[in-house]
Amino acid sequence: MKSKGISISKLKKKADNVFSKWIRERDKRCFTCGSISNLQNGHYVSRAINILRYDERNCNAQCVKCNIFNSGAMDTYALRLLSRHGKNILNDLAKDKQKLKSWTRQELEEIIAKYS
Repeated sequence: MKSKGISISKLKKKADNVFSKWIRERDKRCFTCGSISNLQNGHYVSRAINILRYDERNCNAQCVKCNIFNSGAMDTYALRLLSRHGKNILNDLAKDKQKLKSWTRQELEEIIAKYS
């Protein structure tokens, strides 16, 4: 996919959309409560932290209630991450979130291609 005329912000929005859809299809139910309706892509570390925005370990399907109204249900989210990825996951994500990241056009195009 060549998108020379498309802005980085538009590419990021498209990457967000395809990645979110992929996460919801991968999980099929809320990571924190098990609901199967109104799923979104919930992030343990905020998607504002670019380095973890498209990290499959950091992202799991969450229902609107858990993701929005319960602010991510972070206690349950953390426990499920530990169960799924092992005892080092929270430290690994905390360490990774200290790294700065600016997405390039090519990286965003690769994300779009991978998760489409």
